[in-house]
Amino acid sequence: MVVTMSVESLCGYKTYVTAVTEGRKTHIHIETDCDKLKKWGCDFDLPNTEMSNQNIPYYELIMKSMKNSICENCYVPATVMNAYWVENEKVSKTLVKKIHKVEIFIEKIE
Repeated sequence: MVVTMSVESLCGYKTYVTAVTEGRKTHIHIETDCDKLKKWGCDFDLPNTEMSNQNIPYYELIMKSMKNSICENCYVPATVMNAYWVENEKVSKTLVKKIHKVEIFIEKIE
């Protein structure tokens, strides 16, 4: 199966994240106009792990972020992990298809 998610961050860039399982890894492909994300990497692999070891791909993503500066408030790493979890059935595909959209609302700033 292939999972594609889109995200629009505070910066205004729209980014598409695609996750595809290939054997013992999940290939991540990112389409974006953001130069920082392009330097971060638009094609890379994360290892498939058991649910008990789900922090390993997230740790690798964080290390990748530390090596290549992207904005600290960027939603793309979280979107990558969500696409990864859905693709590897760590999150219900049925639920994701039903919900279809997740939004963040800023309710109040003082």
